[in-house]
Amino acid sequence: MTLDELEEYVTTLPRKRVGFYPTPLHKVENLSKKYGIELYLKREDLAGPAAASGSKVRLAEFIVGEALQNGVTHILTVGAYISNSATQLAAVAIQAGITPVLFLYDNLAEGFPKSWRGNLLVNKIMGVEVHCYPRSPSESQETIWDDKLYPAVARRKAELEAAGHTVMVAPAGVTHPASFPAHLLTYKEIQDQCRALGFKPDYLYHTTGTGGVLPAFAAAKLITADSTLIRSIAISSYRPDNYVSHDLIVSRVKTIYEQIGKPAPDDSEILDVLDIDQRFIGPDYAVPSDEGTAAIRELATSDAILLGPVYTGKGFAGLLAHIREGRVKPGEKVVFLHTGDTNNLFEDAAVTGLVAAG
Repeated sequence: MTLDELEEYVTTLPRKRVGFYPTPLHKVENLSKKYGIELYLKREDLAGPAAASGSKVRLAEFIVGEALQNGVTHILTVGAYISNSATQLAAVAIQAGITPVLFLYDNLAEGFPKSWRGNLLVNKIMGVEVHCYPRSPSESQETIWDDKLYPAVARRKAELEAAGHTVMVAPAGVTHPASFPAHLLTYKEIQDQCRALGFKPDYLYHTTGTGGVLPAFAAAKLITADSTLIRSIAISSYRPDNYVSHDLIVSRVKTIYEQIGKPAPDDSEILDVLDIDQRFIGPDYAVPSDEGTAAIRELATSDAILLGPVYTGKGFAGLLAHIREGRVKPGEKVVFLHTGDTNNLFEDAAVTGLVAAG
């Protein structure tokens, strides 16, 4: 199949169109000169419909599209206090006339929010029903999902259904099977935009967390036999027993093949196109890292472009490390997917890693 044929398939799926596509792709001039490469950003952070934007908007469009088709009145989802996916899903749901309900946990073990800030503030302004669940430092992030968030979701779902509503539960990261093909469009946009600029990218870098982007990128590369190499910088562990793992990505790639009616390749063939670097996770998911903060500062001071501390800062730190290690050679062409978590900059020093001068 060609990328045009993949696009034709995706356009047949239920979808609530909210974002402004194609999102821009542009060269990062100063940093490119500094490192002797050609570095481009794919600006999913500018997808819309407002500043609370990013790559999750594409996923949410397809989830909400299916919800509208099924007469859903409420969408429930989970995440951290600073969750980008929850806020972006809420924005798309509101535009579709569906009521979002968010269940968010305390990623920094600070207790109940001391103030509305970052994505929590955006949720408040949009009038979203938000349930916050603090945790103690001794509680793991995995434990709070099982002990607090999922039981709370089940209770609220039962309450709403008893009142006559139709409820949809969207997984963390808005990674629902309906959304798996969404980033086939992103992959095609990148290749089309690069071609219009007169080059073929050697590498496509992105940050991988809940696995919303990578399966579609891997499927697009495999289906079209594309030469661009995909490099993923993990912001949460891909260990075999974790929620997101190599096996999960393989499974989602196969689901995309099934959705488009093509026989899936062997696991080994899919694994061969996965290149996931787990060195830049930092202390934990949604906890800032020194490398991520340094990467945010470097891009901001060189080219006045903002990254975020949860996703893109850590992903960009991985790209910069690869450049310094020689994994990206002088003159090579790189596209970095800016998935958009800049709202998280407007948290506090514990999240941004940037402390104001006294």
